[in-house]
Amino acid sequence: MKVSRNELTATLKKAFEGLGFSVGDYQDAAAMIIWSQMHGFDGLQQLQDALPFLNDCLCLHAKLIHNDDHQALLDGQGSSVLLSGSQTVRLACALARQYGSSRVRLDNCHNRRLIIQRLASAAASHSALVAYWVEGTTAIKVSIGPGAKRPDYGRYVVQDAVADQSLLIFAGADLASIDQQFNDEIALGIQTEAYSWDAMVDRYDIMLDEGIEIDESLWYELDTLVARVLVESTDSSRAGAGD
Repeated sequence: MKVSRNELTATLKKAFEGLGFSVGDYQDAAAMIIWSQMHGFDGLQQLQDALPFLNDCLCLHAKLIHNDDHQALLDGQGSSVLLSGSQTVRLACALARQYGSSRVRLDNCHNRRLIIQRLASAAASHSALVAYWVEGTTAIKVSIGPGAKRPDYGRYVVQDAVADQSLLIFAGADLASIDQQFNDEIALGIQTEAYSWDAMVDRYDIMLDEGIEIDESLWYELDTLVARVLVESTDSSRAGAGD
């Protein structure tokens, strides 16, 4: 089935609220899913994979473990980037404004591909950012300059498989200096895939015009979560009716 962007956004916000997300969290989470889906990063599939976990977990934000000068370490506490991504990018940008550049590592987190929308949002506020993580034997690097609407996305070969669920964010005023900082620390392998801006724009325009395809079983799951909010709202209204 197909739905419009506005319809899916409204449903996602209510669904995340039904999962226990706070106002700011469910707005950011919905934006991450919509952006990822419309730009070709399978946001809805990532959501479908994450829902069983999100249904059973506490809505935990990342815990600050270490903050020294322009570097910080966060523990995602096993939660999703849907909950810890905004916090991580905000911290990276705040440290970069204070020190000129920053490096923030988020450990123990899931759904890392969804961080791309948060990078694009921060870039609109004149920040340059690079994100890096490893999925098995594939490394992903995403970079975006100040004011850019869409990032550069590349996949690279990793010699040894990595099992940790970490995410690195570098931030600063310009992309050249951040890239240099990144290259000084991380040696990328052979690039296996690059996803162009043009391809992202094409995907976005098609979905904007024709609607977003969503699996009916996922739509049913979202409806079930939305119903939690509607039931709570109705019960609350009834409780106050005689006041």
